[in-house]
Amino acid sequence: MGNVNKYKIDYDWKAELIVEIDSDKIDDNGFAEINNFWSDADYRKRNHGCDKNAVLTMLAKVCIPMAYEQGLSIDGLIRTFDWDKGYGVEGWPPMNGSHGIKIVGIDTYGLFDSDDITISTVTDFTKTVNN
Repeated sequence: MGNVNKYKIDYDWKAELIVEIDSDKIDDNGFAEINNFWSDADYRKRNHGCDKNAVLTMLAKVCIPMAYEQGLSIDGLIRTFDWDKGYGVEGWPPMNGSHGIKIVGIDTYGLFDSDDITISTVTDFTKTVNN
């Protein structure tokens, strides 16, 4: 195993993604390449401080809802990114560690907690966003 660091990307204590980054396989240029695949890369880099943090944030925004909605385990989530097996997520390398990023944990335990839901009565239907 190379120079590996583990990162936890936490979504407001409601969900988390844990990844290992092997810096012998992916460096700053590799993270920049992933970030630059989509528009607004400069904004994300400024907002998150570097390409790596921008990419990890985007990865969490892709993985957490996917795992929650499809009920995916870590293996299922990794398989979703596997281009060699006919899957793959556009703009992303495999997440099995072969390209330096490996998903090692996903937890969506509180993504949609019923305590976070509010129900209210709407009485005035004449107001719109454009008024």
